[in-house]
Amino acid sequence: MEEIYKPSVIEQAVQKAWEDSGSFKAVESSDAEKFYCLSMFPYPSGKLHMGHVRNYTIGDVISRFFRMQGKNVMQPMGWDAFGLPAENAAMQHGVHPADWTYENIDYMRDQLKRLGFGYDWDREL
Repeated sequence: MEEIYKPSVIEQAVQKAWEDSGSFKAVESSDAEKFYCLSMFPYPSGKLHMGHVRNYTIGDVISRFFRMQGKNVMQPMGWDAFGLPAENAAMQHGVHPADWTYENIDYMRDQLKRLGFGYDWDREL
């Protein structure tokens, strides 16, 4: 075991193992009791901030708790891209709203993945 914690190495390896094993996938044919945990979908009008991290950490802790209790947990992630926040932010930056929105979704998805949250990315909305 390493004497020094190297998050850039350890976290990537563990997150890859979770992805490869499907750790956070909800299984429709499972006999386990189902639990659905939906945190708010963020507006893709910019980057994630600490308020997002707080909100999604709470949902992730709840999901992990029920997963450890043997429940079949579905925790999806999606994007609330139909409102004015994303469109107004795009206009403020002089970018077409569709380009702005999709670029932010890509960036925010990467941020959420790096945080290690247990979303079933196959169910992204």
